[in-house]
Amino acid sequence: MKSKFCSHTLCVNRNILILIFISLLSATGCSLQKTQAVNSSEQQTQTVGWIEKAKIPGVEKEIKAKLDTGATTTSINAKILEKPDKESESGGMIKFQFNDGKKNTEVFERPIVRWVRIKSREGKDIRRPVVRMKLCVAGRWIEEEVNLADREDFNYSVLIGRNMLKQGKLAVDSSVTFTTEPSCSVQEGQ
Repeated sequence: MKSKFCSHTLCVNRNILILIFISLLSATGCSLQKTQAVNSSEQQTQTVGWIEKAKIPGVEKEIKAKLDTGATTTSINAKILEKPDKESESGGMIKFQFNDGKKNTEVFERPIVRWVRIKSREGKDIRRPVVRMKLCVAGRWIEEEVNLADREDFNYSVLIGRNMLKQGKLAVDSSVTFTTEPSCSVQEGQ
C-alpha cells in the first residue's frame, strides 16, 4: 500500500511540474510578443535588407532608403532654405527642403544639433548641419541625428547610418532588399 501511495505522489508531482513548465513557456511567449511593441531598449534585433522602404513624418509617401553600415551618421537629401548667421549657428534653427527625386518634397525647420565636417570624393572638406529627425524603418520609429546633404547625384535620398541602425536595433543582411514595410503608427511619429 505504501508503494502505491509513493507512485501516486510521484505522478502528481510530475504532472504539477509539467503544468508549471508549460505555463512558463506560454508566459515567455507572451512576453516576447509584448517586447515587439515596446520601446527600442526592449526590442529584439531585427534583420533588414540593405535597401528598405521608410517613412519620414510630414512626407506623404514612403521613400526608399539605403542602410549603410559604413556610414557613421544618417544623411538625407536637403536643400538649405535658411540657416542662422555665423555667430549663432551652433544652436540656431535651420530651414530645409527634403526631396526624394520623385516629386516627394517637404519643408522642415529644426534646431541645429551640431555641424560635421565630411571629406568629399574630391578630398575637400564639406561642412554639414546636423539635426534630429524621426524615420520609420521596419515598423519602428527611430529618432536620431541626421546630417543634411546634397544627395541629388546619389541613387537614394536617404542613407541610414550606424547611429539609426544601432538605435533601432537593426542588423543589415546585404543579400536582400525590401524585407519589411514601414508600418509605424502616425501618432508615435509626431
